[in-house]
Amino acid sequence: MGTKTDTSTTKYEITANFEVDGVVEKPDIVGAIYGQTDGLLSENLDIRELQKTGRIGRISVNYSSSRGKTTGKIVIPSSLSRTETAILAATLETVDRVGPCSCQIQLKEIVDVRVNKRQSIVDRASEIIRQWDQNVSPFSSSLALEVEKSSKVGPVVNLGDEGISAGPGFEKQKKTILVEGRADVVNLLKFGIDNTIAVNGTSVPPKLIDLIKKKTVTAFLDGDRGGDLILKELLQVANVQYVARAPKGKEVEDLNKDQVNKSLNDAVSIEKTVFLTGEDEGKTVKEFLEKDKLDDKKKRKALKIKKEPTKKITSIFSSKKELEKTTVSKPSSVIKEPVAKPGAPVKQPERVRQPRDSAVTRKPTTDSKRPPSRPSSDRPSSGRPSSDRPSSGRPSSGRPSSGRPSSGRPSSGRPSSGRPSSGRPSSGRPRGRPPQREIRKVQLPEYLSTSVTNIKTKLEAVVFDETEKEILRSSASEIHSTLDGVENAQVLVIDGVITQRLLEKSYNKGIRMVIGARKGEITKKPTNLRVIEFTQL
Repeated sequence: MGTKTDTSTTKYEITANFEVDGVVEKPDIVGAIYGQTDGLLSENLDIRELQKTGRIGRISVNYSSSRGKTTGKIVIPSSLSRTETAILAATLETVDRVGPCSCQIQLKEIVDVRVNKRQSIVDRASEIIRQWDQNVSPFSSSLALEVEKSSKVGPVVNLGDEGISAGPGFEKQKKTILVEGRADVVNLLKFGIDNTIAVNGTSVPPKLIDLIKKKTVTAFLDGDRGGDLILKELLQVANVQYVARAPKGKEVEDLNKDQVNKSLNDAVSIEKTVFLTGEDEGKTVKEFLEKDKLDDKKKRKALKIKKEPTKKITSIFSSKKELEKTTVSKPSSVIKEPVAKPGAPVKQPERVRQPRDSAVTRKPTTDSKRPPSRPSSDRPSSGRPSSDRPSSGRPSSGRPSSGRPSSGRPSSGRPSSGRPSSGRPSSGRPRGRPPQREIRKVQLPEYLSTSVTNIKTKLEAVVFDETEKEILRSSASEIHSTLDGVENAQVLVIDGVITQRLLEKSYNKGIRMVIGARKGEITKKPTNLRVIEFTQL
């Protein structure tokens, strides 16, 4: 119609539904409105004249035809007064025919389009007043009262199934303040701080870790032992950049506005944070982590020494001679086996002669035990006693087991020379290698055992959910980035090294078991996370 409507001046919008008993089109409906309202009212309210002057806008018609009927919606923008707009809407309902077809038009609503603009003004003004540090005297107008009311921070919201308490501005802002409980959130809301979230105790829920992982986090903790405990747990499971502490002995929920602002302004990086209570009082987080790491190394070393088998006997003895004396003296106290055979004393050394040549008895035969084993063949003219110890071998040895006047008794030196050569555990074990530390075996479900077998030597990683379904497969080198898009993960199997960074990433994604080729240097294992090496399977 060539109207001059300026949509920026529109005050109201008339919306009406229509139904025509027949198939018609948009020009038919618009023409019926013009024709049946022409001259019905004064010239000031004639639709054509109102459009020419821009008092009303273009008539918009949306329609559809089905089963011989046409239905749709008519929209007319108006910049008239409320009274004139209501008269125009009532006039529209008087149209009862469109061409040869009967028609029925019914008003649906009249919308004040200025409400949205007015609401945007209220929102912007509320934001300005929140950022305004100075006290401003209250306005007397109703708009000022509404702005002040809107500027008040909304109620505490609950996030996730766990009902994590948070301020209404938590999800909108990139920075967040982590506090201990709901009361802390409420107290900070009084001072206009709404980007808060609560731990709700000393145990940090996995959902909270997921919510804050992409935000810049400042932990605002109580100045007591509870604050220290939460700080220590955050060091293990969460990524916190800054820490603010309430004054020593006070809680965040009890602070006033000045104390809150001072504590937040004094926030420092997490490594420079100082513990306020307990045995770590006065230590920074950096010093605490270094001490904790050193203590872990000492504990692992002590545990390793405790589990290791006894060192080799050769390392215990101060010299080789002491080892030989000990090796020989042990069998001499166990000479009971030959006593059961008193007969044929001369034949017994012959039975012992073969093991005498073994490698085990070479060292012990340098003692006084060798001469008694020789006289079995020619006792009077044996050359061995004359070459070794001609005069001192018999009387000076003083040992009953090796004395010369042997009458075939088993108590002579014969059995003692043969006993070490028998390779009994008393002389053989100390010379062997100590047994390796036992590796505790783990029985895995079949689907995990199959997965480990499949990815070995392939440098791959597989993630399963709680229904034992494979939800991710990638290379081991890219697992850190690919884990970001995984939900409901339970088990990670990787053909690679299990690092500290991988454990923290897995714990943050809710994974409760990590199976890998071997463990790297792990300083802190997250709680409730099981770590298994391939060698344990």
